[in-house]
Amino acid sequence: MGEKNSIRLVTADDLPLMRSGLRAFLTAYEEFSLVGEASNGEEAIQLCELLKPDIVLMDLKMPVMDGVSATRLIRQRWPKIKVLALISFRDTELVQAALQAGAAAHALKDVTADELAESIRRLYQKRRVSAPKTSLPSEPIDLLEQLVQAMDIASSDRTRLSGLLRSHLPGFFPGCQIELRIFPNQSLLCYPAEHLDFLPDAAWRWLQSRADTLAFSAGDPVPWGGRLSADGQLLLTPLFSNRGGHPLGGLCILQHGMDTDLWERLAFVKDLAGHISQAIEKGRYAELPPQKPRLDQELANAGKIQTGILPERPPQLRGWDIASRLEPALQTSGDFYDFIPLTNNNWGFLIADVSDKGMGAALFMALSSTLFRTYATQYATLPVFALSQVNERILSDTRSEMFVTAFYAVLEPETGRMRYVNAGHNPPYLVSSQKGKPFDRLRATGMALGVMEDSVWQQKIVRLSPGDVLLLYTDGVTEAQDRAGRFYGEQRLQEVLRSLGSRPANEILESILADLKSFLGGASQQDDVTLVVLRRKPA
Repeated sequence: MGEKNSIRLVTADDLPLMRSGLRAFLTAYEEFSLVGEASNGEEAIQLCELLKPDIVLMDLKMPVMDGVSATRLIRQRWPKIKVLALISFRDTELVQAALQAGAAAHALKDVTADELAESIRRLYQKRRVSAPKTSLPSEPIDLLEQLVQAMDIASSDRTRLSGLLRSHLPGFFPGCQIELRIFPNQSLLCYPAEHLDFLPDAAWRWLQSRADTLAFSAGDPVPWGGRLSADGQLLLTPLFSNRGGHPLGGLCILQHGMDTDLWERLAFVKDLAGHISQAIEKGRYAELPPQKPRLDQELANAGKIQTGILPERPPQLRGWDIASRLEPALQTSGDFYDFIPLTNNNWGFLIADVSDKGMGAALFMALSSTLFRTYATQYATLPVFALSQVNERILSDTRSEMFVTAFYAVLEPETGRMRYVNAGHNPPYLVSSQKGKPFDRLRATGMALGVMEDSVWQQKIVRLSPGDVLLLYTDGVTEAQDRAGRFYGEQRLQEVLRSLGSRPANEILESILADLKSFLGGASQQDDVTLVVLRRKPA
């Protein structure tokens, strides 16, 4: 798609690292054109005045002017500019404030690249529809529209769908107990959690045979036996499949007190139930084999984002043989590695693993990688200082709950001397060329990055002699599971390494991957697999 027809976007976030991550994501899609970046609400207003973008990706928590205030001004001055609020599950009140201020939609910060891209496309294609006047002014029409859009994107992930419902439904029915079940007995939502199973199983069995939405008033007899409490109202509606009309599940809403009349909510609840049914059914079909093209596209887009982050090839160092590989799982990768040229012909070797998955992990990976390269260059001979600075910046510049494990080493190629720091990462294996000498495991010298301020790491030194091999890996190797649930484990990895001796680095890497594939026996890959092999050639 050419520049003329591209979707023109502005990002607004006070964290430079988040802006950098969003930039990496947006530039991976030809249909998007990033025309401006703002660090607060006031700058976002100025960019809208100058550039008239199609969409603003707006963080809601910013200094100078917050995202909600900026959204309100944008909607007042430029109604055609759409605002996509970037939020997390914890920001329910902020979401409502942003939507009331005029945000056209919101997106969760932990979505995948494809899901965020799809949110942008839908927002660009769909003109905002103002809520019609109704005899029931409290009806959250706009919020329902936003929930429908989000469910349509997240329906393939049952956990994310449950989270969306938990963050929205209590706002539709304040003060009510809510339960959503998929028949026969799978609970997709129970709110509040302490009132789990407040409706008896007999009621759910009865609802499974019903075709209409029903409401019961205080003291009414109920078909499954007994009466409703004297201060309660109960609304029940079945969820039906659009593919054959069979029952999928049911929605139960119990209100204590008579502040509002649930009978007046019947039409809204029917509409809501229809949208939830579509999301559940879409998720079921998304789990079938025909979803492969979509997954392939997601991996392709993830690869585009990481193309500019991972090194194209290992460095060519005289007297050394180096190989590397990252094989992502179906989700966007949170692993990364790097080779960093330093002063005096030294090189930095890095392997790291972000604690989460999805779009949030991809952004965190991009940000962490930038920090590592920056401080590795600044502290070229002191890896412990480099990691300390990375930790400080992660804690001060991000609000994420994610962390990253990392092994970082500075190699002197001429001598084989290596100074390293292990921040909670899987211990690399140093395989000696001397017969009978055991493996050296370069164990953690401190905790993971992004966990605690004032953390302390130890810097250690090893020396690679001619014929020695150093293997760096992530937990996607040792924690891989076969169909029986057995782990690949460190012992098997050690046995493979022993059998390979001092073979060329690429042969070692390929042999490990082949053995891992044989172990899985057709079981799906659940986590990213990353390997870096460093071999000092025999004299």
